[in-house]
Amino acid sequence: MSRFFKSVSLVLILTFCSGIVSATETVAPTLKDVAEKQKTEEELIKKLSEEPQLGPRDEFNRGTPRSSILALSQAVREQDFKRAENYLDLRNLPFSKEQFDAPDLIRKLHIIAKRVLNVDLEDLSNDPLGHQNDGLPSYRDRVTSIKTKNGNVDIMMQRVPRGDGVYIWKVSNATVALLPQLYEEFGYGPIGDKLSAYFPQYTVLGLEIWQWVMLAGIVLISLVGAYVLTFIFGLITKYSEKLSQSRLQSFIRGPLRFLIFAILFRAMFDQISPTLVARAVFESRTLITFAIYWVLLGIIDLIVYRFAERMRRNGQEGGVVLLRPAALGAKIVVAMFTALYWFDNLGYEVTTLLAGLGVGGIAIALAAQKSLENLIGSIMIYTSHPVRVGDFCKFKTTVGTVEEIGLRSTQLRTLARTVVHIPNAMFSSEEIENLTQRDKILYRTRLRLSYEVPPDKVRGVLEKIREMINDEAFIDDENSRVRFLEFGKYAQELELFAYIKTSDFAQYLEYRENVNLMLVDIFSVMDVKLTLPAHTTHMPDGVLADMVAD
Repeated sequence: MSRFFKSVSLVLILTFCSGIVSATETVAPTLKDVAEKQKTEEELIKKLSEEPQLGPRDEFNRGTPRSSILALSQAVREQDFKRAENYLDLRNLPFSKEQFDAPDLIRKLHIIAKRVLNVDLEDLSNDPLGHQNDGLPSYRDRVTSIKTKNGNVDIMMQRVPRGDGVYIWKVSNATVALLPQLYEEFGYGPIGDKLSAYFPQYTVLGLEIWQWVMLAGIVLISLVGAYVLTFIFGLITKYSEKLSQSRLQSFIRGPLRFLIFAILFRAMFDQISPTLVARAVFESRTLITFAIYWVLLGIIDLIVYRFAERMRRNGQEGGVVLLRPAALGAKIVVAMFTALYWFDNLGYEVTTLLAGLGVGGIAIALAAQKSLENLIGSIMIYTSHPVRVGDFCKFKTTVGTVEEIGLRSTQLRTLARTVVHIPNAMFSSEEIENLTQRDKILYRTRLRLSYEVPPDKVRGVLEKIREMINDEAFIDDENSRVRFLEFGKYAQELELFAYIKTSDFAQYLEYRENVNLMLVDIFSVMDVKLTLPAHTTHMPDGVLADMVAD
């Protein structure tokens, strides 16, 4: 079992590490960023449409860097690639138009933009002269930067002459010259190019039809791979008696299979060349977060089951009760951290949530103070074992049999057949006398012989009782004794101090009865009588006569 847990732990560590690495390398915004950016862009576009046009009048609205980018984006969304050509500076390119025509360059720019360009429209200049203090030539403005395998690449706008002496803004020819190279890294690839040409170019939830087809294929491959791997792993574990439990097989077929599926799916997801929106949705790691959460819950169940079986084998049936709240607490902690991890991946600040959880935790702790004390008390009872279920004990003035040790209280069945519920916080902190754990029971009594009994008969009684102690097997003769204790007020007092070899109180009563009967026989044989307290009252003369007369 330990090897299995080590394997699962290694899988989880590798999964988290891969998540950390991908988080550091990806340039995709979070889902929260995408939602906020889309809302901001919609408001900004609406605002720009209501504002008067700045810069020179231009039929393609290329008077400022911002207006030119917005107009280019609108033309691309409408699939008007012929109109979109007017926003590219196609002068002095390192390749001819026969190699790459303008619509193809627009298509590549559109695909690159969907995949990696994260443009903040508010940062774009709305001045006909562009930004003047950005460290760039006055005729150039930076739109954004792309992190490539060869370093950062700037996407630039350039102020160029329109041909009639008026200057307008277009995508820089230096940027246009890099489009083929950028497409090799961020494009659809050979398979994507062929599929995109075959399927209709409709977009659903940020993915085109061909991407959904590839996504379905990746899901199918991941499912098959996860099923095959877990099937092999399940066969291997069946050869070990310790690992052949049905719970373990259910864990392999359930959460572990889903985790492997999520890992395989995540590893192949980039093959569909997802857009920024699609990456924002999938980079939230909802699938793999849920898979890890399910695996952790399964591991907790396996650990609890393992401990429960061990405790049952060791005769600690009562302790199994404690495993339920422990498992529930562990699952709550896992759920909290999983939720925080997921919200963090969505782009939300978790510090506010942590502060709320802290305040809520304090309030819950104060409200459940007594319950927590009783829970801790039950843990102390189960760990120290002062009593067990079925033990006969004495707690303060209550004497009874322990019927149940719960999470809140311990139940005692008294001799009057009533049930007393004692809070565990009190029961674990006070003195408990466990009567069941006695190895023998003391029988102690005083035998009062009259002063009329002569000394030789007193010696005979002592001798007979000592013979009884030595002869009876149920009496511990080493620790038992009988002694002439003292001369009492009205009798010669003998003390019998005998241990009965039993821990069963009912059997003790039977042996005690036998001892009493043997004592009666001894007194009868020795012709000795026990005496009772007697008081002599002296009355003045005439008082008794008056009482009788009355």
